[in-house]
Order: sequence, then structure tokens, then C-alpha cells
Amino acid sequence: ELKERLSHVHLTKDELIQLVDTFTNDVLTGTHQQNGWGNSNYGMSKLAVIAMTKVWARMEVKNGIKVNCCCPGYCDTDMTSHKGPRSPSDGAKNAVIPAATMDESELPTGQYFANNVVSEW
Repeated sequence: ELKERLSHVHLTKDELIQLVDTFTNDVLTGTHQQNGWGNSNYGMSKLAVIAMTKVWARMEVKNGIKVNCCCPGYCDTDMTSHKGPRSPSDGAKNAVIPAATMDESELPTGQYFANNVVSEW
């Protein structure tokens, strides 16, 4: 049910904020797993970013603005204690390649890019 709510094509910004607030409250009360949430705050934050990307993309289509998000992958940075196998510059390509190599008319909107391609979440 939670996955369906987060990925619903008509999810609104207010509904997403309510879902995130519910997750936060459930974590604080220790009931998040029994209420169907995962056990990763980081993972939930990434899902919320992807979901909001899709909301913004729908909102901005009338203005001709395309909105996408990306994951650089597990990169060799301070954040990963330099354990990531991917260089930061390689990870950054996920943000640059879609915008720099696609014809604007072909550039999707409301998508999540990983490993330099549109990915499922």
C-alpha cells in the first residue's frame, strides 16, 4: 500500500509531505516497521525525492520545464569513507549526461536516472 501511495500518478505535494510526516512520527514512536515502512531513513529520503520529482514534473510541464532526479551511485567520497567504487566525476555524469547529450525534445521529465539511464525505482 505504501509503495502504491508513493508512486501514484496523481500524488500531490501535500500528500507526499503527509506521508513523510507519518513516516517521521512512526520512526519516533518505534512503530515504522509494523506500519509497513522500511528501516532506512536514508532510503525513505531518496524515495521522497523521487516522488517529489514526479510531482514537480507534472506541475512544471505547463511552463516547459523538465524536472528529473538522479543517483550518482556509491562514489568514493568523504560521505562513504572512500569505500565507493565509483569516482565522483563518474557519479556526476548521471546529472550531466541526460541534459547534455539528449535533444531537448527527447529529454524525459519526471524520471529517475541511475547509471546514466532512466531507471526504475
